[in-house]
Amino acid sequence: MQIDIKKTLKASQDPSPSSILGKGWISLRGAFAYFWKRRLLVLLSFLIVFVLFCVYFYIQSLHTSSTIVSLDYEEASQGLTPSQTRFNIYEIESVEVMERLIDYAGLQDEITPEELSKCISVNATHSKNVSGKVNFISTSYVIQFTNNSKIQKRSADTMLSLLCKAYREFFVEHYGINHSILSFDISDLKFNDEYLITVDLLELKCNQLGKYVQLRKRENKNYQDPEIGTTFSALEQRVNNFYTYDLARLRSYIIENGIASDKQSLSDMLDYKIRMDRILYDKFMAAYEEDNKGIKMYDVAMSAIVMIPTEDQSMKYYMSRTKTGMDNMALHADGQLYGATEKLEGIDYNKYLTEKMQTNAPQAALRQKADAMIKQIEDSLEKLASDIRKIDKSYTSYKARNYLSFRDSYQRFTDRIEPVNSIFGAVLLLGIAFTVTFCRQYFRRSDKKV
Repeated sequence: MQIDIKKTLKASQDPSPSSILGKGWISLRGAFAYFWKRRLLVLLSFLIVFVLFCVYFYIQSLHTSSTIVSLDYEEASQGLTPSQTRFNIYEIESVEVMERLIDYAGLQDEITPEELSKCISVNATHSKNVSGKVNFISTSYVIQFTNNSKIQKRSADTMLSLLCKAYREFFVEHYGINHSILSFDISDLKFNDEYLITVDLLELKCNQLGKYVQLRKRENKNYQDPEIGTTFSALEQRVNNFYTYDLARLRSYIIENGIASDKQSLSDMLDYKIRMDRILYDKFMAAYEEDNKGIKMYDVAMSAIVMIPTEDQSMKYYMSRTKTGMDNMALHADGQLYGATEKLEGIDYNKYLTEKMQTNAPQAALRQKADAMIKQIEDSLEKLASDIRKIDKSYTSYKARNYLSFRDSYQRFTDRIEPVNSIFGAVLLLGIAFTVTFCRQYFRRSDKKV
Protein backbone atom coordinates (compact mmCIF):
# COMPACT_ATOMS: atom_id res chain seq x y z
CA MET A 1 0.00 0.00 0.00
CA GLN A 2 2.90 2.33 0.78
CA ILE A 3 4.44 1.65 -2.63
CA ASP A 4 1.23 2.78 -4.38
CA ILE A 5 1.22 6.08 -2.50
CA LYS A 6 4.79 6.79 -3.52
CA LYS A 7 3.99 6.02 -7.16
CA THR A 8 1.02 8.35 -7.00
CA LEU A 9 3.11 11.20 -5.58
CA LYS A 10 5.79 10.62 -8.17
CA ALA A 11 3.26 10.68 -10.98
CA SER A 12 1.73 13.90 -9.71
CA GLN A 13 5.15 15.52 -9.58
CA ASP A 14 6.34 14.22 -12.93
CA PRO A 15 7.62 17.32 -14.93
CA SER A 16 6.77 15.84 -18.30
CA PRO A 17 6.05 18.21 -21.19
CA SER A 18 2.40 17.23 -21.33
CA SER A 19 1.96 17.86 -17.61
CA ILE A 20 3.67 21.27 -17.77
CA LEU A 21 1.73 22.36 -20.84
CA GLY A 22 -1.51 21.24 -19.28
CA LYS A 23 -0.93 23.20 -16.10
CA GLY A 24 0.26 26.20 -18.12
CA TRP A 25 -2.82 26.18 -20.34
CA ILE A 26 -5.17 25.84 -17.37
CA SER A 27 -3.31 28.64 -15.53
CA LEU A 28 -3.47 30.85 -18.62
CA ARG A 29 -7.22 30.31 -18.91
CA GLY A 30 -7.55 31.04 -15.23
CA ALA A 31 -5.63 34.30 -15.58
CA PHE A 32 -7.83 35.37 -18.51
CA ALA A 33 -10.94 34.47 -16.56
CA TYR A 34 -9.68 36.45 -13.56
CA PHE A 35 -9.11 39.54 -15.70
CA TRP A 36 -12.38 39.13 -17.59
CA LYS A 37 -14.44 39.07 -14.40
CA ARG A 38 -12.73 42.31 -13.39
CA ARG A 39 -12.61 43.83 -16.86
CA LEU A 40 -14.12 47.15 -15.78
CA LEU A 41 -11.55 47.46 -13.00
CA VAL A 42 -8.76 46.51 -15.45
CA LEU A 43 -9.96 49.08 -17.97
CA LEU A 44 -10.17 51.75 -15.30
CA SER A 45 -6.69 50.85 -14.06
CA PHE A 46 -5.37 51.04 -17.62
CA LEU A 47 -6.87 54.51 -18.10
CA ILE A 48 -5.48 55.72 -14.77
CA VAL A 49 -1.99 54.47 -15.61
CA PHE A 50 -2.24 55.98 -19.09
CA VAL A 51 -3.19 59.38 -17.64
CA LEU A 52 -0.38 59.18 -15.10
CA PHE A 53 2.12 58.53 -17.88
CA CYS A 54 0.71 61.47 -19.88
CA VAL A 55 1.08 63.73 -16.86
CA TYR A 56 4.63 62.49 -16.31
CA PHE A 57 5.67 63.15 -19.92
CA TYR A 58 3.95 66.55 -19.90
CA ILE A 59 5.84 67.64 -16.76
CA GLN A 60 9.07 66.38 -18.31
CA SER A 61 8.41 68.41 -21.46
CA LEU A 62 8.21 71.58 -19.37
CA HIS A 63 11.88 71.07 -18.47
CA THR A 64 12.91 70.43 -22.08
CA SER A 65 13.14 72.78 -25.05
CA SER A 66 14.41 72.15 -28.57
CA THR A 67 15.29 74.07 -31.71
CA ILE A 68 16.59 73.33 -35.19
CA VAL A 69 19.82 75.00 -36.26
CA SER A 70 20.50 75.29 -40.01
CA LEU A 71 23.84 76.06 -41.67
CA ASP A 72 23.03 78.63 -44.35
CA TYR A 73 26.34 79.12 -46.16
CA GLU A 74 27.81 77.51 -49.26
CA GLU A 75 30.57 75.46 -47.60
CA ALA A 76 28.11 73.73 -45.25
CA SER A 77 27.19 71.13 -47.89
CA GLN A 78 30.84 70.04 -47.88
CA GLY A 79 30.99 69.73 -44.10
CA LEU A 80 33.09 72.91 -43.76
CA THR A 81 32.89 76.23 -41.93
CA PRO A 82 33.00 79.61 -43.73
CA SER A 83 36.77 79.69 -43.07
CA GLN A 84 37.22 76.32 -44.88
CA THR A 85 37.89 74.29 -41.72
CA ARG A 86 36.08 71.09 -40.74
CA PHE A 87 32.67 71.75 -39.14
CA ASN A 88 31.88 70.03 -35.83
CA ILE A 89 28.40 70.57 -34.40
CA TYR A 90 29.43 69.07 -31.06
CA GLU A 91 31.47 72.19 -30.34
CA ILE A 92 28.17 73.56 -29.08
CA GLU A 93 28.93 71.49 -25.95
CA SER A 94 32.50 72.81 -25.66
CA VAL A 95 33.82 74.41 -22.48
CA GLU A 96 34.07 77.84 -24.12
CA VAL A 97 30.41 77.85 -25.18
CA MET A 98 29.31 76.51 -21.77
CA GLU A 99 31.25 79.23 -19.97
CA ARG A 100 29.53 81.88 -22.08
CA LEU A 101 26.16 80.28 -21.36
CA ILE A 102 26.85 80.25 -17.61
CA ASP A 103 27.81 83.91 -17.77
CA TYR A 104 24.71 84.92 -19.77
CA ALA A 105 22.38 82.91 -17.49
CA GLY A 106 23.99 84.17 -14.27
CA LEU A 107 24.76 80.65 -13.04
CA GLN A 108 28.28 81.30 -11.78
CA ASP A 109 29.26 79.04 -8.87
CA GLU A 110 26.05 77.05 -9.35
CA ILE A 111 26.97 74.63 -12.14
CA THR A 112 30.16 73.64 -13.95
CA PRO A 113 30.62 73.65 -17.75
CA GLU A 114 30.93 69.85 -17.71
CA GLU A 115 27.64 69.44 -15.83
CA LEU A 116 25.88 71.95 -18.08
CA SER A 117 27.05 70.20 -21.26
CA LYS A 118 25.20 67.05 -20.12
CA CYS A 119 21.92 68.97 -20.43
CA ILE A 120 22.42 69.30 -24.20
CA SER A 121 21.72 66.71 -26.85
CA VAL A 122 22.44 67.08 -30.57
CA ASN A 123 21.03 65.02 -33.43
CA ALA A 124 21.18 65.50 -37.18
CA THR A 125 17.82 66.02 -38.85
CA HIS A 126 19.04 63.70 -41.64
CA SER A 127 21.27 60.68 -41.02
CA LYS A 128 20.91 58.67 -44.19
CA ASN A 129 23.54 57.01 -46.34
CA VAL A 130 23.82 57.52 -50.07
CA SER A 131 24.50 54.37 -52.16
CA GLY A 132 25.86 52.70 -49.04
CA LYS A 133 29.26 54.35 -49.55
CA VAL A 134 28.97 58.14 -49.48
CA ASN A 135 27.72 59.66 -46.23
CA PHE A 136 25.03 62.32 -46.46
CA ILE A 137 26.28 65.57 -44.88
CA SER A 138 23.54 67.13 -42.79
CA THR A 139 23.22 70.90 -42.77
CA SER A 140 20.62 71.07 -39.99
CA TYR A 141 20.55 69.68 -36.48
CA VAL A 142 18.08 69.37 -33.61
CA ILE A 143 19.43 70.95 -30.42
CA GLN A 144 17.65 69.94 -27.20
CA PHE A 145 18.20 71.41 -23.75
CA THR A 146 16.92 69.70 -20.60
CA ASN A 147 17.06 71.45 -17.22
CA ASN A 148 18.53 69.66 -14.25
CA SER A 149 18.16 70.19 -10.51
CA LYS A 150 20.90 72.84 -10.43
CA ILE A 151 19.10 75.09 -12.92
CA GLN A 152 16.01 76.37 -11.13
CA LYS A 153 15.82 80.10 -11.84
CA ARG A 154 15.96 79.73 -15.63
CA SER A 155 13.41 77.94 -17.81
CA ALA A 156 14.46 75.49 -20.52
CA ASP A 157 13.30 77.92 -23.22
CA THR A 158 15.44 80.71 -21.75
CA MET A 159 18.50 78.48 -21.42
CA LEU A 160 18.11 77.27 -25.01
CA SER A 161 17.81 80.85 -26.27
CA LEU A 162 20.99 81.84 -24.41
CA LEU A 163 22.72 78.72 -25.71
CA CYS A 164 21.94 79.73 -29.30
CA LYS A 165 23.31 83.22 -28.63
CA ALA A 166 26.53 81.85 -27.09
CA TYR A 167 27.08 79.37 -29.90
CA ARG A 168 26.45 81.97 -32.62
CA GLU A 169 29.06 84.28 -31.11
CA PHE A 170 31.51 81.39 -30.74
CA PHE A 171 30.96 80.32 -34.35
CA VAL A 172 31.41 83.83 -35.79
CA GLU A 173 34.56 84.52 -33.76
CA HIS A 174 36.26 81.24 -34.65
CA TYR A 175 35.04 80.54 -38.17
CA GLY A 176 34.04 83.90 -39.62
CA ILE A 177 36.40 86.23 -41.48
CA ASN A 178 39.97 86.46 -40.20
CA HIS A 179 40.43 89.85 -38.51
CA SER A 180 44.03 89.38 -37.42
CA ILE A 181 45.22 91.91 -40.01
CA LEU A 182 43.33 94.62 -38.13
CA SER A 183 45.36 93.87 -34.98
CA PHE A 184 48.67 94.48 -36.72
CA ASP A 185 51.34 95.73 -34.30
CA ILE A 186 54.15 97.62 -35.99
CA SER A 187 56.53 96.80 -33.13
CA ASP A 188 56.40 93.15 -34.18
CA LEU A 189 58.19 93.98 -37.44
CA LYS A 190 60.48 96.77 -36.26
CA PHE A 191 63.98 95.33 -36.54
CA ASN A 192 65.71 98.54 -35.44
CA ASP A 193 65.12 102.25 -34.97
CA GLU A 194 66.06 103.27 -38.51
CA TYR A 195 63.71 105.99 -39.66
CA LEU A 196 63.24 104.93 -43.28
CA ILE A 197 62.51 101.34 -42.24
CA THR A 198 59.89 102.64 -39.81
CA VAL A 199 58.24 104.55 -42.65
CA ASP A 200 58.29 101.41 -44.81
CA LEU A 201 56.55 99.44 -42.05
CA LEU A 202 53.94 102.15 -41.59
CA GLU A 203 53.34 102.07 -45.34
CA LEU A 204 53.01 98.28 -45.22
CA LYS A 205 50.40 98.56 -42.49
CA CYS A 206 48.52 101.20 -44.45
CA ASN A 207 48.50 99.04 -47.58
CA GLN A 208 47.15 96.07 -45.63
CA LEU A 209 44.32 98.13 -44.17
CA GLY A 210 43.55 99.55 -47.61
CA LYS A 211 43.28 96.11 -49.21
CA TYR A 212 41.10 94.88 -46.36
CA VAL A 213 38.68 97.79 -46.70
CA GLN A 214 38.58 97.36 -50.49
CA LEU A 215 37.64 93.70 -50.02
CA ARG A 216 34.80 94.64 -47.70
CA LYS A 217 33.66 97.37 -50.10
CA ARG A 218 33.44 94.86 -52.96
CA GLU A 219 31.34 92.55 -50.77
CA ASN A 220 28.87 95.25 -49.75
CA LYS A 221 29.57 98.80 -50.83
CA ASN A 222 26.27 100.07 -49.39
CA TYR A 223 26.76 98.82 -45.85
CA GLN A 224 26.64 101.55 -43.20
CA ASP A 225 27.46 101.13 -39.53
CA PRO A 226 24.17 101.52 -37.61
CA GLU A 227 25.79 103.43 -34.71
CA ILE A 228 28.24 105.88 -36.29
CA GLY A 229 26.99 105.78 -39.88
CA THR A 230 30.43 105.08 -41.39
CA THR A 231 30.74 103.26 -44.71
CA PHE A 232 33.60 101.26 -46.18
CA SER A 233 33.94 103.87 -48.93
CA ALA A 234 34.60 106.57 -46.34
CA LEU A 235 37.20 104.39 -44.62
CA GLU A 236 38.87 103.69 -47.95
CA GLN A 237 39.16 107.41 -48.58
CA ARG A 238 40.75 107.90 -45.15
CA VAL A 239 43.31 105.19 -45.90
CA ASN A 240 44.15 106.79 -49.25
CA ASN A 241 44.53 110.23 -47.67
CA PHE A 242 46.76 108.80 -44.98
CA TYR A 243 48.97 107.14 -47.58
CA THR A 244 49.03 110.12 -49.97
CA TYR A 245 49.59 112.93 -47.48
CA ASP A 246 50.74 111.80 -44.03
CA LEU A 247 53.15 109.06 -45.03
CA ALA A 248 54.42 110.97 -48.06
CA ARG A 249 55.09 114.04 -45.89
CA LEU A 250 56.94 111.97 -43.29
CA ARG A 251 59.10 110.22 -45.90
CA SER A 252 59.99 113.50 -47.63
CA TYR A 253 60.90 115.16 -44.32
CA ILE A 254 63.25 112.31 -43.33
CA ILE A 255 64.92 112.12 -46.74
CA GLU A 256 65.36 115.85 -47.33
CA ASN A 257 66.88 116.34 -43.88
CA GLY A 258 69.05 113.23 -44.08
CA ILE A 259 67.67 111.84 -40.80
CA ALA A 260 69.06 108.41 -39.89
CA SER A 261 69.83 106.54 -36.69
CA ASP A 262 73.08 105.12 -38.07
CA LYS A 263 74.16 106.73 -41.33
CA GLN A 264 77.04 104.37 -41.94
CA SER A 265 74.91 101.25 -41.58
CA LEU A 266 72.19 102.78 -43.71
CA SER A 267 74.70 103.73 -46.42
CA ASP A 268 76.16 100.22 -46.44
CA MET A 269 72.69 98.75 -46.79
CA LEU A 270 71.79 101.08 -49.64
CA ASP A 271 75.07 100.33 -51.38
CA TYR A 272 74.36 96.60 -51.13
CA LYS A 273 70.86 97.08 -52.58
CA ILE A 274 72.31 99.12 -55.46
CA ARG A 275 74.83 96.40 -56.31
CA MET A 276 72.19 93.63 -56.17
CA ASP A 277 69.76 95.66 -58.30
CA ARG A 278 72.57 96.31 -60.80
CA ILE A 279 73.19 92.58 -61.14
CA LEU A 280 69.50 91.90 -61.74
CA TYR A 281 69.30 94.83 -64.16
CA ASP A 282 72.16 93.39 -66.23
CA LYS A 283 70.47 89.97 -66.18
CA PHE A 284 67.16 91.37 -67.43
CA MET A 285 68.84 93.45 -70.15
CA ALA A 286 70.90 90.47 -71.37
CA ALA A 287 67.74 88.40 -71.71
CA TYR A 288 65.99 91.28 -73.46
CA GLU A 289 68.80 91.62 -76.00
CA GLU A 290 68.85 87.89 -76.67
CA ASP A 291 65.14 87.89 -77.36
CA ASN A 292 65.55 90.77 -79.81
CA LYS A 293 68.35 88.91 -81.62
CA GLY A 294 66.14 85.85 -81.87
CA ILE A 295 63.30 87.86 -83.34
CA LYS A 296 65.61 89.35 -85.98
CA MET A 297 66.95 85.92 -86.90
CA TYR A 298 63.48 84.42 -87.19
CA ASP A 299 62.56 83.12 -90.66
CA VAL A 300 60.63 85.82 -92.48
CA ALA A 301 58.28 83.24 -93.97
CA MET A 302 57.41 81.90 -90.51
CA SER A 303 56.85 85.34 -89.03
CA ALA A 304 53.82 85.94 -91.21
CA ILE A 305 50.38 85.76 -89.70
CA VAL A 306 49.28 82.12 -89.38
CA MET A 307 45.59 81.56 -90.04
CA ILE A 308 43.74 78.41 -89.01
CA PRO A 309 40.10 77.38 -89.61
CA THR A 310 38.02 77.84 -86.45
CA GLU A 311 34.37 77.26 -85.54
CA ASP A 312 32.43 80.05 -83.81
CA GLN A 313 29.43 79.78 -81.46
CA SER A 314 26.98 79.71 -84.36
CA MET A 315 28.77 76.64 -85.79
CA LYS A 316 30.23 78.64 -88.68
CA TYR A 317 33.84 78.44 -89.84
CA TYR A 318 36.16 81.43 -89.98
CA MET A 319 39.92 81.95 -90.22
CA SER A 320 41.52 82.78 -86.86
CA ARG A 321 45.05 83.99 -86.15
CA THR A 322 47.27 81.91 -83.87
CA LYS A 323 50.48 82.95 -82.13
CA THR A 324 53.84 82.15 -83.65
CA GLY A 325 57.15 81.56 -81.92
CA MET A 326 58.09 85.17 -82.60
CA ASP A 327 55.02 86.39 -80.67
CA ASN A 328 56.10 84.46 -77.58
CA MET A 329 59.63 85.85 -77.83
CA ALA A 330 58.29 89.39 -78.09
CA LEU A 331 56.13 88.96 -74.98
CA HIS A 332 59.09 87.54 -73.07
CA ALA A 333 61.26 90.47 -74.19
CA ASP A 334 58.65 92.95 -72.94
CA GLY A 335 58.66 91.25 -69.53
CA GLN A 336 62.43 91.41 -69.29
CA LEU A 337 62.45 95.10 -70.25
CA TYR A 338 59.82 95.86 -67.59
CA GLY A 339 61.92 94.09 -64.92
CA ALA A 340 65.06 95.97 -66.00
CA THR A 341 63.23 99.31 -65.88
CA GLU A 342 61.93 98.55 -62.38
CA LYS A 343 65.42 97.72 -61.11
CA LEU A 344 66.86 100.85 -62.72
CA GLU A 345 64.30 102.99 -60.88
CA GLY A 346 65.31 101.30 -57.62
CA ILE A 347 68.97 102.02 -58.32
CA ASP A 348 68.28 105.70 -58.98
CA TYR A 349 66.16 106.01 -55.83
CA ASN A 350 68.77 104.36 -53.59
CA LYS A 351 71.51 106.58 -55.08
CA TYR A 352 69.37 109.62 -54.30
CA LEU A 353 68.95 108.41 -50.70
CA THR A 354 72.70 107.83 -50.34
CA GLU A 355 73.44 111.31 -51.62
CA LYS A 356 70.99 112.92 -49.18
CA MET A 357 72.37 110.98 -46.23
CA GLN A 358 75.93 112.01 -47.04
CA THR A 359 75.31 115.72 -47.64
CA ASN A 360 72.96 116.51 -44.73
CA ALA A 361 73.85 116.51 -41.05
CA PRO A 362 70.52 116.83 -39.18
CA GLN A 363 70.30 118.68 -35.89
CA ALA A 364 68.79 117.18 -32.75
CA ALA A 365 65.69 119.35 -33.15
CA LEU A 366 64.97 117.91 -36.60
CA ARG A 367 65.31 114.38 -35.28
CA GLN A 368 62.97 115.13 -32.39
CA LYS A 369 60.42 116.52 -34.83
CA ALA A 370 60.72 113.35 -36.94
CA ASP A 371 60.12 111.23 -33.80
CA ALA A 372 57.06 113.29 -32.96
CA MET A 373 55.73 112.92 -36.52
CA ILE A 374 56.24 109.15 -36.39
CA LYS A 375 54.44 108.92 -33.05
CA GLN A 376 51.57 111.01 -34.34
CA ILE A 377 51.26 108.90 -37.51
CA GLU A 378 51.37 105.66 -35.51
CA ASP A 379 48.54 106.95 -33.30
CA SER A 380 46.54 108.07 -36.32
CA LEU A 381 47.08 104.72 -38.01
CA GLU A 382 45.98 102.87 -34.90
CA LYS A 383 42.89 105.08 -34.68
CA LEU A 384 42.12 104.28 -38.30
CA ALA A 385 42.58 100.54 -37.63
CA SER A 386 40.32 100.84 -34.57
CA ASP A 387 37.57 102.51 -36.62
CA ILE A 388 37.89 99.78 -39.25
CA ARG A 389 37.61 97.12 -36.50
CA LYS A 390 34.42 98.72 -35.18
CA ILE A 391 32.59 98.81 -38.50
CA ASP A 392 34.01 95.44 -39.47
CA LYS A 393 32.70 93.90 -36.25
CA SER A 394 29.19 95.19 -36.90
CA TYR A 395 29.41 94.13 -40.54
CA THR A 396 30.61 90.65 -39.58
CA SER A 397 27.69 90.29 -37.16
CA TYR A 398 25.34 91.52 -39.87
CA LYS A 399 26.79 89.08 -42.37
CA ALA A 400 27.07 86.17 -39.93
CA ARG A 401 23.41 86.29 -39.00
CA ASN A 402 22.89 84.38 -42.23
CA TYR A 403 25.47 81.73 -41.33
CA LEU A 404 23.28 80.12 -38.68
CA SER A 405 19.53 80.21 -38.37
CA PHE A 406 17.54 78.82 -35.45
CA ARG A 407 13.98 77.63 -35.82
CA ASP A 408 12.02 76.77 -32.69
CA SER A 409 10.58 73.28 -32.65
CA TYR A 410 7.00 73.95 -31.45
CA GLN A 411 5.49 71.16 -29.36
CA ARG A 412 1.74 70.65 -29.42
CA PHE A 413 -0.11 69.30 -26.39
CA THR A 414 -0.34 65.85 -27.97
CA ASP A 415 3.41 65.93 -28.57
CA ARG A 416 4.08 66.83 -24.96
CA ILE A 417 2.04 64.00 -23.45
CA GLU A 418 3.57 61.47 -25.88
CA PRO A 419 0.40 59.30 -26.25
CA VAL A 420 2.20 56.42 -27.97
CA ASN A 421 4.74 56.08 -25.19
CA SER A 422 2.01 56.52 -22.58
CA ILE A 423 -0.05 53.70 -24.12
CA PHE A 424 3.04 51.53 -24.35
CA GLY A 425 3.82 52.15 -20.66
CA ALA A 426 0.25 51.35 -19.59
CA VAL A 427 0.20 48.15 -21.70
CA LEU A 428 3.55 47.14 -20.24
CA LEU A 429 2.29 47.51 -16.67
CA LEU A 430 -0.91 45.64 -17.58
CA GLY A 431 1.20 42.87 -19.07
CA ILE A 432 3.26 42.66 -15.90
CA ALA A 433 0.08 42.39 -13.80
CA PHE A 434 -1.25 39.64 -16.10
CA THR A 435 2.06 37.75 -15.86
CA VAL A 436 1.95 37.93 -12.05
CA THR A 437 -1.63 36.61 -12.07
CA PHE A 438 -0.64 33.78 -14.40
CA CYS A 439 2.29 32.77 -12.18
CA ARG A 440 0.10 32.78 -9.08
CA GLN A 441 -2.46 30.55 -10.83
CA TYR A 442 0.26 28.19 -12.01
CA PHE A 443 2.04 27.72 -8.69
CA ARG A 444 -1.24 27.56 -6.74
CA ARG A 445 -2.39 24.69 -8.96
CA SER A 446 0.93 22.96 -8.47
CA ASP A 447 0.60 23.24 -4.68
CA LYS A 448 -2.89 21.77 -4.77
CA LYS A 449 -1.69 18.73 -6.72
CA VAL A 450 1.10 18.09 -4.25
